[in-house]
Amino acid sequence: MKKISLSLKWSFLLYLPLCFLISVAGSFGIGVATNYLQDWYRSKYPNSKLTDSVYYEMHINEDGNAYVVYTDSRGNPIQTYDQEHQNIYWIISNAQLVLVPIWVIICIVLTGAVFYNRELKNPIKLLMDASKKISENQLDFKIEYKKQNEIGALCTAFDEMRSALYESNREMWRSLEERKRLNSAFSHDLRTPLTVLKGYSDYLEKYVPEGKVNEEKLMSVISMMNGQISRLEHYTQKMNAVQKLEDIVPQAEEISAEKLFESLSGTGKLLCGEKNFSSEFSSDSEDIYIDSEIVMQVYENLVSNAVRYAEKSVNAVCEISEGKLKVSVLDDGAGFTDEALKNAVQPFFRDEKEPDKIHFGLGLYICKILCEKCGGGLTVSNHENGGRVTAEFFCTM
Repeated sequence: MKKISLSLKWSFLLYLPLCFLISVAGSFGIGVATNYLQDWYRSKYPNSKLTDSVYYEMHINEDGNAYVVYTDSRGNPIQTYDQEHQNIYWIISNAQLVLVPIWVIICIVLTGAVFYNRELKNPIKLLMDASKKISENQLDFKIEYKKQNEIGALCTAFDEMRSALYESNREMWRSLEERKRLNSAFSHDLRTPLTVLKGYSDYLEKYVPEGKVNEEKLMSVISMMNGQISRLEHYTQKMNAVQKLEDIVPQAEEISAEKLFESLSGTGKLLCGEKNFSSEFSSDSEDIYIDSEIVMQVYENLVSNAVRYAEKSVNAVCEISEGKLKVSVLDDGAGFTDEALKNAVQPFFRDEKEPDKIHFGLGLYICKILCEKCGGGLTVSNHENGGRVTAEFFCTM
């Protein structure tokens, strides 16, 4: 059974009747106690003629001497008057005028303290601890407060902020680690062509002046140097493309599923060339919102990879279901090795059986980043006749 939580305003109002009842009961008790104390003190000193109010009158006798006559509130003379006992009696009689306000103030303070301890103390401590952890960049925790009042809403909003910061920091660190690994791999792969170029340069510098290199050998060395330079140019272009991916923001636009499938089918046939291409399409919606340019860029890359590995045929399976576009490209080649299944989407990974030596191992990595930009992902696997690469994109109906 779900527990109903009142707002802070109504919760505080519920405490007020209790405070009022305790205040009235306490005031009544103080009145009864002081009246009882008055009667007790009066009975204890009966000869002192104690009264609530004492008055005095100045008289002058026949001899011209002045004297004082004490009277009560009714004007009755008091024969015997004890000033000390009368002062104590006066204090007892007027004590409730002081005690009642003090009691009311105490009741209000206690009500506020009880309300604070029951409704505010724990969530405030919870938020203070959470604030301290966030300031120390400790975001791996959760703020839990069960009451559904204003403080509960504040705790929920605070936890959502923490969660957003946690995801943002995790994404930032992932991006930094990815960039670090990418730059490290880039630096590592640059060494080979640079070493080759330096070797050819030293060779030419040493033997050309001595005339030991004939024209045929010279042209061969120059050709190989040009090949390495071309390789470096392609390499830097790929790196620039990867660096710019971080700035891409998907722009979803409405497109009919039928039109998207037609574009995918036509592009697949063109890329496959002489190899057989087949496609399967299904959708639970006529129109979707998605960045079709990113979808096509990923799709073209997947089909191009499949063509490179396929023996005779490539098959594309596209499905739109439950707000996701799933595109799988299958080939009838040898499939992915165990190492490739683990590392195929990592930058600069190249299988030992890689048929294309100009291939830099960035295609699937770029596809993975683009899919993640669209809220999806990229997976590689094998099927019974070859390899399969599946790209997922988030779309709205």
